Amino acid sequence: MEVAKKQISKNRVKFAVKIDSLRMDDLFEEEFQKLSASVSLPGFRPGKAPRVMAIESIGHNRIVSYAVERALDEGYRQALGEHKMFPVSQPAVSVVKHPSFLEGADNELEFEIEFDVLPEAKIGDYKKIKIEKIDEKKLAVTEEEVDRVIDYLSKQASKLEPKDSPITQGDWAELNFSGAIKGVKKDALSSDNFPFVVGETKMIDGFTEQIIGMKKGDKKDFELKIPKDIPDKDIAGKQALFSVEIVDSKDIIGPKLDSVFAEKFGHKSVSQLRNAIKESLIGEKREKEVLGQRSKISEQIIKLTKVDVPKSLVENESHRLKHSLEDNLKNSGQTVETYRKKIGMDEKKFDEDLEDQAKKNIMLGVGLSEIAKAEKIEVSDKQGTDKVFERIVELCAQ
Repeated sequence: MEVAKKQISKNRVKFAVKIDSLRMDDLFEEEFQKLSASVSLPGFRPGKAPRVMAIESIGHNRIVSYAVERALDEGYRQALGEHKMFPVSQPAVSVVKHPSFLEGADNELEFEIEFDVLPEAKIGDYKKIKIEKIDEKKLAVTEEEVDRVIDYLSKQASKLEPKDSPITQGDWAELNFSGAIKGVKKDALSSDNFPFVVGETKMIDGFTEQIIGMKKGDKKDFELKIPKDIPDKDIAGKQALFSVEIVDSKDIIGPKLDSVFAEKFGHKSVSQLRNAIKESLIGEKREKEVLGQRSKISEQIIKLTKVDVPKSLVENESHRLKHSLEDNLKNSGQTVETYRKKIGMDEKKFDEDLEDQAKKNIMLGVGLSEIAKAEKIEVSDKQGTDKVFERIVELCAQ
């Protein structure tokens, strides 16, 4: 096999590859043997038909296609290995000389393969990155914070009991309500069988106050002004008439805070549960601080990294970001288009922002890789990337 490399630009390479007739004949024979094993012709056992008849049954062009496909893959991989190249785009292949595998033919294969690569990257003095150590005082957890989690867990374990008396703070209710503006009902202001916890479920200002004191079966009409700052411009800042019916109401009966309660969450006592909650909250705060720290480090690495990023790589990363966003939005019943309109961004600006973020992602990845090389850190997985960030903190945190 012969391989000639040509540097088309800083980040685009072309290989001219020649594979001799002997190797191509071998590949043709290997593919023929694989395919002929399953050929069944009248009067012959499977795999025992005469060669000419077997080739005719399989299809000469089919065998040629399989042999050439293997040769292209083999030549591409060998060329990459010889020149220690790492492509960052799908290769473009063009066959210059195609073998026919007919009697007496020269079956040499010649092809060209072109792809993008990352050119040499340079990283500035990363040891001068400015970053502050995590302030341990910010990780302190108060008893009030633990109480809020206990209260949440208590509500998760609470029971609902029928209630005939007027609704008060903390009660559960099921509502049917509709809101109309100038006599026209608005779906955005209406719902049936809506679960509602007084004092917790967020509604338009003044709505909750109207519900307090009502009882199961009661109906009531009242007017409220819709806030001006809500996204739905059709109703923002307008006066609405609400009609509300209390379908059901119940008392929320919380559990006794004892060992039985603690055992539901894997602990022998409430004090052990509180300690576990405290440790968990400290961990959450530390993780938040670490993420903030890494965000600042990432911004500086991107600025320090000098590399000519291929357009194809930016396009691929942009597509990946867009598909990831699409998947996340599906969970909330949205599309990229509805989301884009919701945040008030036109398609051109949206795509430009995606492309900008894609380029930053690539620059960060290249920068982290260069720092990893300098610090002799293996970055084949996320843990490796974590080690790079941790090393920067060790070197630079003040």
